[in-house]
Amino acid sequence: MTNSELFNALDLGAPDLQAVKAAVDAGDLKGARRALGRHIRERRGPRWFFDWRDRPAPTRRPGDFPKAEAFLRREFTFGFHGAPDYTARFGERIDWGANPTEGEYKTHLWNESLNRHFHFARLTEAYVETGDDRFAQGLVRDWVDWVQQNPRPDHSGNRVEWPYGCYAWQTLTTGIRLENTWPNALYRCLGSPAFTDEAVAAILGSVCDQARHLVQWPTHHNWLTEESMGLYTAGMLFPELREAGEWRRTAIERLYRQLTDEVYPDGAEYELAGGYGNWVVRNFVNLLERARLNGLDPELPGDLVPRMEKMFNYVLSVSMPDGRMPGLNDSGNQNIRGLLEAGHDLFPHRADLLFVASERTKGKAPDWTSVGLPWSGHYAMRSGWDADALFMLFDSGPYGSAHQHEDKLHFMLHAYGRLLVLDPGNFSYDASRWRRYVLTTPGHNTVMVDGMGQHRRGKSETYFWPRPWEGEAPPENDTLWVTGPGFDFARGTYRDSYGKLKEGSSAGRRPERGDYEEMAAVTHTRRVLFLKPEYWVIADTLSASDDAEHTCESLFHLEAEEARMDQATKSVATTTPDAANLAIVPMADPALSVKVVKGQDDPVQGWANDPWRPAPTAVYTRKGRGTTWFVYALYPTRAGQGAPLASVEPIRVEEEALGVTVRFSDGRADCILFSHRPGGRATFGAFSTDAEAAVIRLRKDGSVDRAFLAGGSFIQRDGASVPVDR
Repeated sequence: MTNSELFNALDLGAPDLQAVKAAVDAGDLKGARRALGRHIRERRGPRWFFDWRDRPAPTRRPGDFPKAEAFLRREFTFGFHGAPDYTARFGERIDWGANPTEGEYKTHLWNESLNRHFHFARLTEAYVETGDDRFAQGLVRDWVDWVQQNPRPDHSGNRVEWPYGCYAWQTLTTGIRLENTWPNALYRCLGSPAFTDEAVAAILGSVCDQARHLVQWPTHHNWLTEESMGLYTAGMLFPELREAGEWRRTAIERLYRQLTDEVYPDGAEYELAGGYGNWVVRNFVNLLERARLNGLDPELPGDLVPRMEKMFNYVLSVSMPDGRMPGLNDSGNQNIRGLLEAGHDLFPHRADLLFVASERTKGKAPDWTSVGLPWSGHYAMRSGWDADALFMLFDSGPYGSAHQHEDKLHFMLHAYGRLLVLDPGNFSYDASRWRRYVLTTPGHNTVMVDGMGQHRRGKSETYFWPRPWEGEAPPENDTLWVTGPGFDFARGTYRDSYGKLKEGSSAGRRPERGDYEEMAAVTHTRRVLFLKPEYWVIADTLSASDDAEHTCESLFHLEAEEARMDQATKSVATTTPDAANLAIVPMADPALSVKVVKGQDDPVQGWANDPWRPAPTAVYTRKGRGTTWFVYALYPTRAGQGAPLASVEPIRVEEEALGVTVRFSDGRADCILFSHRPGGRATFGAFSTDAEAAVIRLRKDGSVDRAFLAGGSFIQRDGASVPVDR
């Protein structure tokens, strides 16, 4: 933006810009720049969360900031989610289109990071902590260089030479600059002599260009939230620009609409990726904080805050006992205590938010434990809200609108203070085998068929529920959820086919629907039963519509250094010393085989992120025609204790159902039935029921201790009714 264009964009009728106006009217552009620079430096508002005039006395030396020194040398190093770091060294000017990543690790993230100006934070910190103006000079040098080399384009900037182009004007990148990296640097360093009148004018002109760019090219998902916050922040911090008020109004309208269009009634953002969803929630909090900081909250819709509460409900509902959110889709486990604290600030009556945010030192525990969230398809089973509580998150939801993984019927398990069954997490957004692993079924705790994983990519009908999103559950939802004081039960089905990439397909690009070889003959139904507060039983049914033999593999990614396998019982147990462990005990079945894979490269299996490392993975395999069953008990144990399970044995059932007896070393037993055709009577041993799932917990002497059922009305023993816990 030229100086003339900048002065035309200013509200020169504003009282505090009269000196600028006088210089412009006199044709003195240099004087106008000088007056504008003086105004920006001397104004006391709008406010940010800190101010360069409040900078404390320097206490550190330049040598304490080697990364900032590297940036002064124009040496840029970035790395992402387990992939190698890559460095670019520039000469007199930075090549803002540079991307040194290569091979299978080639990623757009490197160029995005360069253009998001993440290095500004390092230079700013070094300047504030040392008082050495070299860091401020380097900051302004790079800042003005970017403005000069990157004029506003006539396109969105989102698909230039996808996926490895220059992302200077990508709308997400633009939002990040305006919402975060630019105001943070400006409000910490504006007092430096490096911020000349020319530099201030260049920065302000670029802010105007970038805000106009965001007005023109809105997107959706977390991008829309960040774009809107960039637009709002520009309009808030620079009311000198005539369009500032309109930018704020546009941003508020987009964010308000997003609460209906892109956030489910249960509070989950429809990408269903926790890290990105939490970023969306945090940006709504940022909107409120920034508006209130500057007295602009009357511009916000009156019902904005009440409508935000559902998002905090979701975060609370799926929180693990360690204060993190399970890392589904492109996420990784997220610490959500700070977010819940912000939620409590907005909703002071919500003592349950404060309870989790404060690590149980304040507030009050929720008056519920397990919860089903049918819109997101996330079902949280928990024994309580204490640090040692048992917890599982079961995923039976849509694919997600973006950042998807092929992981329906996947789960994570946390008990006695630590994660025991993990999601391998995220990896750099590149073309590597590691990236493909975390995206696909091999990187999840669900079932593969004939070496193929789930295949929903390209099938837009699986991404999210049809609108409108109204009511307690989607009309199309077929997941069953039952919860009670003594048990939880969930049943979900995957029916969207299995697939694998065709040989040589999608080289150098994102795979599309036609790149896959598909097999639609098999559907997978998973039933998860939590017998509180002790252990889980999982039953997998693979139903084939053809006559072919299929090989089914059930995967369990374990949070441990090592896992021990018992070939006699085919059980697998983690062996972490002085910590909680997990035993997986399958139903006795001569056709079942098991192996533990750790750190395998080809095909990739047995890895996890944060940090990227080998992780033992139990792989149970069974071949069959028609219907194939897997049943396993998952028993968490405290440090130093062993699982008290003696065996998991099949019970003969005449009907289309499966019965098992879980026997304990102390003589207790749990008799369990999973029915294919609930509503009809099924008999297993001495018991009969019309339920989809039924449990009879027997004492050592064989008498009934407790009984539960899901989806039925009765349990009988030798024809006599068995009292059922409701």
